Amino acid sequence: MEPKMDAGLLALALSGSYEDLESLLNGKPAAYTLGSSARQPPPLYALTVGGGTLLHVVAAVYGDSEDSTKKARLVYDEAPSLLFVQNNDGDTPLHCAARAGNFRMVSRLVDLANGQGVNNAKGLLETQNKIHETALHQAVRSRNNDMVKLFMEENPQLARFPEQGTSPLYLAILLKNKIIAKTLYEMSGGVLSYSGPNGQNVLHVAVQRSQVDRMKIGTVNYVCRNIALSWILNMQDKDGNTALHLAENDVQILKVLAQSRP
Repeated sequence: MEPKMDAGLLALALSGSYEDLESLLNGKPAAYTLGSSARQPPPLYALTVGGGTLLHVVAAVYGDSEDSTKKARLVYDEAPSLLFVQNNDGDTPLHCAARAGNFRMVSRLVDLANGQGVNNAKGLLETQNKIHETALHQAVRSRNNDMVKLFMEENPQLARFPEQGTSPLYLAILLKNKIIAKTLYEMSGGVLSYSGPNGQNVLHVAVQRSQVDRMKIGTVNYVCRNIALSWILNMQDKDGNTALHLAENDVQILKVLAQSRP
């Protein structure tokens, strides 16, 4: 069983300076005054109550400062394996950094993973947490298109995960972010997952949008005109509803869907 993270170490990781954290990790007590533990370097593999490591904590700090990325490098140099550790929710430090919208931190962590070889970097990027989301999902949630581009440049196949469940494209449409939706589609070469939760797909979520706008009409039109995606038209969610069922009160969308059905 890994030791519980000391409150002083946690505080330094969250708001202390790089120099103070470096002193603590090197066993210098000047910046660390919590009794007898001050005489020993803190355990790098100690965990928070949520199962997070020191690298999880540093990666998730809001602000995305150079000091934070230096801290991440410091921790990584001492314990490289922490980059791949998953907390109680299944999140890696990369998930945490992306969720916080920390582009600089995400870039640093990806660089560190690449330094361990292509397979390790690919594995980190494709790691799914307990709700089957990769760090790309967190980038979509944080509405950071530059971060989405970074992930897709590193691995154009990321938009395929998960095959079943909430895909990054579904999430982008749900969040009404047409810029990110376009980025995902274009950078994946159109080879990506269209799935959503509970048996839904991107067409289900598009037609359920209360407001008729360009993104809603554009998504429906695109799917309807693409022969390779014709299967989506008749796909039922867990309640047996197709997109046509869900669009019953939207005359404009109903016309497009009805004309496209075989």
